[in-house]
Amino acid sequence: MFKFRNRTLAIAVVAIAISLSAQADPPQPFGDVLNSSVGDWELMPGFSDEFNGQRIDTRKWNIDTEDWGTWSWDPENVRVEDGSLLLQMVQETHQRDKQKLDYKSGIARTHHTITYGYFEARIKGCARFPGASPAFWLHSKGPQNRYRAKDGETVTYSEIDVVELQQSEFDNKTKKHHGVHHIDCNLHTQLLRNAQKQWIRPNTNPEMCKNEFIAPWDPRDDFHVYAVENSEQWIVWYIDGKEIGRKPNLYWHLPMHVTLSLGLRYPFEGYKDGNRVPVYEKTTTDGFPTAMSVDYVRVWQNVAAKQSESKLRQSQQQTAGVDKASSTTKPIKPTLQTNMTKAEFVAMEKEKWNRAGWAWDQAKVESNFDEMDTNHDGITSGIERQRWFAKKKESANQ
Repeated sequence: MFKFRNRTLAIAVVAIAISLSAQADPPQPFGDVLNSSVGDWELMPGFSDEFNGQRIDTRKWNIDTEDWGTWSWDPENVRVEDGSLLLQMVQETHQRDKQKLDYKSGIARTHHTITYGYFEARIKGCARFPGASPAFWLHSKGPQNRYRAKDGETVTYSEIDVVELQQSEFDNKTKKHHGVHHIDCNLHTQLLRNAQKQWIRPNTNPEMCKNEFIAPWDPRDDFHVYAVENSEQWIVWYIDGKEIGRKPNLYWHLPMHVTLSLGLRYPFEGYKDGNRVPVYEKTTTDGFPTAMSVDYVRVWQNVAAKQSESKLRQSQQQTAGVDKASSTTKPIKPTLQTNMTKAEFVAMEKEKWNRAGWAWDQAKVESNFDEMDTNHDGITSGIERQRWFAKKKESANQ
């Protein structure tokens, strides 16, 4: 009878613990942001992750994204271990297209997009410095669509760097590279001007895009909480719960992917004509592999953010509906596709033609682009290209 009572008590204790756990309040944003919206924040599970499983949830995260520049992303450099996401960088010489590259690393990017809300991650930097930069950022892909800003500018890309650690960027004032305590919280965007995409960056427009924080601690030694609130009016950065930067939100209203990455930096890459290029003579195995650690990513929206998000999505659907209604062919399902300049479209088509073994005809491809560009702004949207291809297919079937 004694054993039975103990077993019953044990079962009861476990049941109570499970019940209490199920009733526990979801986590709230950390720090000063709660002063403006206490109790108003709702956790967004589709963009949040505690990384408590055996492996990363690839239904939520894309860990095999397209490579760019000197950065080669490899799913083998992404793993979950002891309740944290580890993104690793390794020295591994490989060939991509016709270029030799010496490093591979890890990235995790949400499949779905979001624009407004409070974005928070608890991150520990990587041991290697300089050479690798842990980053937590939001970015539109492609871009997915265009946005007409209140000042009349056409925005084709939005990127909010919640934090970039250990960048070791070159300081034109001191003529030295930044130290490990230098933390960057910046903005990047592309504007369409005279049918050309123009970058707006921290170095070109610091008053609009640049925030710097000199930490009294080394980001490699321990976890710290990095966050940003993106609203229709402001972009506000927080580190360990304290506001460290604020900018008016002029051009950061596109749907964006929540992203974590470990990017290659000086001395293993440099710049040539504005593009990142490998510095082969600096290649070394010293300090590699190295990894950043992410304890959690949490995203919340409050009432204002939800209303702004809803208004944004409705605007996108209305724009897609106008494109659809103006089509002279049978209806095409509207999707958010990459906008392309003529040069980008020609490059894409040339690769396609080469794969198919067709004799290259650039004049024909450029003529096709001009037909697609119905509003003559030098850019073809996904809708314009879909409409053109559908019309060609319909003509071929007649």
